[in-house]
Amino acid sequence: MKGCLWFGAFVLLAVVFVSGCGGRGDLVIVEGRVTLDGEPLANATVLFTSGQSRPASGVTDKNGFYTLYLEEGVKGCPPGKYRVQITTARGESLDESGQVIPAVPERVPARYNVNTELEFVVTPGKKNIANFELQSGGPIIQPDTE
Repeated sequence: MKGCLWFGAFVLLAVVFVSGCGGRGDLVIVEGRVTLDGEPLANATVLFTSGQSRPASGVTDKNGFYTLYLEEGVKGCPPGKYRVQITTARGESLDESGQVIPAVPERVPARYNVNTELEFVVTPGKKNIANFELQSGGPIIQPDTE
């Protein structure tokens, strides 16, 4: 049940992210690298959330590097303190040709997503580097796919 609520919250945040509600304000470039046990964490979603502004997110490349976007094509994030969630889980989806893309299980411990301990303060006036060195161990909560 906890996984279902977490996955539902993630989907809701994604809808808000895509819908573009709220103003942009002054955006700050945020980039970084995510590793798990010292190895680059590829294809992970990095989500910055705050009660003060819209969420910003990015996806890591094969080397674990990401850049945050407030919405598609809008690079950056408003200044402020953020809760950071990192996940590798993806539900089943379809590609442009209608082929099924299988679901991807979570590899990241819950303390970095559902029960995140991660925070980052985005400082105005400069590019911010937000690196996250994650460690295995502890529970991993899989989202419900039903």
